[in-house]
Amino acid sequence: MEKVLFINPYGPFNLAWGRDMMDLLQSRLARGHGIFNMTSHMHTFALYLLAENVDNPSTVLEHPHWDEFIDEIRKGYDYIAIQLKSVHTPKVVKMIKAIRKEAPKSKIVVGGYGVSSLFVKMPGDKDQDGEFIRENADFLCREEGIKFMRRLLKNDPIVKKVNQYHMPTCGFALAGFPNAHLRLPAFLVSLGCPAGCDFCNTSAFFHQKKIYIAEPAQIYDFMKHYQKKLNSENLNVILFDEDMFLNPEYVRELGRLIRSDRKTWGIRWFSFGSVRALSHYEPEELRECGVGAIWVGVESSLCEQNKDEMNLAKREGAKKPPEVIDGLQRNGIEVIASSILGFDFHTRDNIEQDIDYFVNLKPTFYQIGPLTPCPGTKLFERMMAENRVLDHYNYTDFHLWKDNVYQLAHFEAGEMKKYFDIAHEKLRTRNGPPLIQIFESNLRAYENLKNQKSDFLRHQAELSRQRAQSLTPFMKSVAHHAPSPEVHKRVRDLLAAAEKSFGPEPLAARGIKKIVEAVYDWRMDRVEAQGEEVRESDPPPRWTYYNEGPVKKPVVRRGRDARPTSRPYARDFGGLSLGAVRVDFPRPAEIARRVGLRP
Repeated sequence: MEKVLFINPYGPFNLAWGRDMMDLLQSRLARGHGIFNMTSHMHTFALYLLAENVDNPSTVLEHPHWDEFIDEIRKGYDYIAIQLKSVHTPKVVKMIKAIRKEAPKSKIVVGGYGVSSLFVKMPGDKDQDGEFIRENADFLCREEGIKFMRRLLKNDPIVKKVNQYHMPTCGFALAGFPNAHLRLPAFLVSLGCPAGCDFCNTSAFFHQKKIYIAEPAQIYDFMKHYQKKLNSENLNVILFDEDMFLNPEYVRELGRLIRSDRKTWGIRWFSFGSVRALSHYEPEELRECGVGAIWVGVESSLCEQNKDEMNLAKREGAKKPPEVIDGLQRNGIEVIASSILGFDFHTRDNIEQDIDYFVNLKPTFYQIGPLTPCPGTKLFERMMAENRVLDHYNYTDFHLWKDNVYQLAHFEAGEMKKYFDIAHEKLRTRNGPPLIQIFESNLRAYENLKNQKSDFLRHQAELSRQRAQSLTPFMKSVAHHAPSPEVHKRVRDLLAAAEKSFGPEPLAARGIKKIVEAVYDWRMDRVEAQGEEVRESDPPPRWTYYNEGPVKKPVVRRGRDARPTSRPYARDFGGLSLGAVRVDFPRPAEIARRVGLRP
């Protein structure tokens, strides 16, 4: 049977505005909090999903170095399928050239969201990389990838159930605390979005259509599978869907299934939602459906006054972003909010007003970035028609952290970085680190849900109480090292409210508090002495083998000093799993000295 290699571009990867762009939290969603930074690792989920759902012997090689890539392609694969992100286009060109030399019999498949940009002439593509990939790849995939690969490999039937029982888990952690490690499996619900925002690449890729991959019963089955796999009833899950809440029947059926068995009451899922769609729900109902977090595209407070400039239909709801976000957080639903800088209606007179609006929403996590005209979108077409795309704009600029690829209406090239930094500094000094938002949201949820008639919601109140109490020792360190008097006061007020709600601090928490204080004191001393360390973006390689002989379960091999495999959720602590992950941590003797156990 024909063998397939699924692979992403080789590392290491460039930093972006001083941060590891492969680390979702450090570079974007929790950027800029110093000793209270959070870290994350994500996976190229699409490759694993494809490998699990074809019948052929397959290998997923993630994040190889060049020599590891060469060694792998020499093994004689019939097909080599490369995931293309536009920013890595030159790397994919180099990979294709190497495959033609080292593995000439292998057929090359290129897929991923970067494929759409290959059919648009990039002004800065002097080496004609886009044309090279179009002409030298044997197959280009711009459709739902599982059906494409099944058809290519002559798997029969092509249309059948999509399995997601062996997806890798991503991880979120507090820098400096190897035991505060949250593992999240991720499942694909659908592809594409009908909203069609002018700047949205993923919506344009599927021509503003929504393609469902899994029904609620299937997603629920995957969730239960991972409860057993990770040995915990308390489970956090990512559901990939561009706007999950456009389909109320789907959301409510998934919620009904989660509530149908008390063993699944601890499942919390995260997905993406628009203000327009979320306006049709009460926040308590969303919590009853198992929702734990939602990414909400705020984009700008000035959208309503400038509807003609951008297609931002997702913002047109019965409720406005402040009401939607406050209602979610009042019920313990975390909010990841996004904002865009550099719309044509932005001027030097109003852009900081827009930033202040966003900061005042107090999102748990956030994404702020300059507007990007992505090839294949309506925005790119308009900018090209207006002759505003700059001559040097190339594939390697296709990421969040740049502000000099098109002519802005009221700003000079490079000026958005200034406002990017202003926005993150305001988030740091007014709101403080995401830990505060998580603490406050769970505290509010406990008070709001503890007396509800629904047994399910009262159970959610208890889970929120546990999460808030587990974070209390961290809050005291945040207050001690607060970035501003405003944040210090905010934390102190929240701690007073928590003591009123929960009673005096348990004795065990006092011991944890001393350890937490010691770690943060140590981290602060190190930052003051050495400055903040930013490491090269170089995730370790990971080989996963599917359909090898009689073994049905995928076999994983990690390389190049990979992080230790995380333990299951077995020892659950306030919603944070205690997994083993290699991070910065002071030596035991230093901890002991700081907590007063030895001189």
